[in-house]
Amino acid sequence: MATRFSSARHQAALSVPTGYRRRSRFTFSRGGLSRDLEPVSGSFTQDARRAGRWDGRLTFTGDDLLPRRPGDLLSPFGTIVEVELGLELLDGSVSTVPYGTYEVVSARTRTDAGQRVVDVGLADISGRVDRYRFEQPMTVAQGSDLATMVNAVVTNRTGRNPNTSATGAVLGAPRVFGLDPNTGPWAEILDVLAGFSRIAWYDRVGSVQIGSINADPATAYPLDSLTSLSADFDTRPPNVVVARGEPQDDQEPVQAVAMDSDPSSPTYAGTGPGTSPYGRVTRFYSSPLIETQGQAQSAANTILAGLVGAGATYTLVRPYDPTIDAGDVVSHLGSALAVDQVTVDITGDTSLQVREL
Repeated sequence: MATRFSSARHQAALSVPTGYRRRSRFTFSRGGLSRDLEPVSGSFTQDARRAGRWDGRLTFTGDDLLPRRPGDLLSPFGTIVEVELGLELLDGSVSTVPYGTYEVVSARTRTDAGQRVVDVGLADISGRVDRYRFEQPMTVAQGSDLATMVNAVVTNRTGRNPNTSATGAVLGAPRVFGLDPNTGPWAEILDVLAGFSRIAWYDRVGSVQIGSINADPATAYPLDSLTSLSADFDTRPPNVVVARGEPQDDQEPVQAVAMDSDPSSPTYAGTGPGTSPYGRVTRFYSSPLIETQGQAQSAANTILAGLVGAGATYTLVRPYDPTIDAGDVVSHLGSALAVDQVTVDITGDTSLQVREL
């Protein structure tokens, strides 16, 4: 859900760009050293479709910030960045919200108009988990809650327990991590969760959250003060999903099919091949964690629900707004729209990539 300012007055001010000044804080930390730095430009993106939800870029000027060796603060060797974005009203009152925890993954220097410039690339901290592959396989016991599994794997790879809240869904069989050296631990976590129609992500303050794959239209809130709206019709989304379970041991494989059966839908699959204008586009999904027909049907239905309406991508541009999250549902002109991506320019506008539900 959107992370609103604690002050309703400051939240309302986002619709009146001439009534506030932007406020931000960028805290860089490494090896016990912490420093607040002020960039001249930059942007941050959340994308709910990616394994690592957050990334960003910041540009600094001045010789004092120029990284000269790998151990310097603005270098990609362990520096963590915590971001706060907000605004200050004309009366001097300030409201901010956290806007992600990142790791520095690149730093490039250049000379521009006679001054030294440093461009810093930022990425999601899930990358730290994914890069540390298992030297020995790790087993999470049958019956473990999904959150217990996530906590165990992340703790093993980072030394810090994320203390993710219990989900109520449990592993039907032991899960062994680290059997494939080409797959990172974070990717393995996401693969397991996908079998339960769930995803995991690092939130605004660097905590791990587990949630549903699909956005809920009942949570939609109105979006005002749009600067522009554009649409791209450039994909052919699947309208048939086949979910297959390939359980371990001697259990029989299971399979379920879900398809767009709404005749009013532009991606209607028809009553048989050749009976819809759109035709049929099939996507397959398999997981060893799908053990029953009911699980397979639930997975197929969930994946299909996330694909219907994805044939058109709408880009909404509105004034600076750091309170919207990827995964939110907004309403505009009577339509419920799932927010897949949000990009906040710290000196410009906020753009959202959305799709109809």
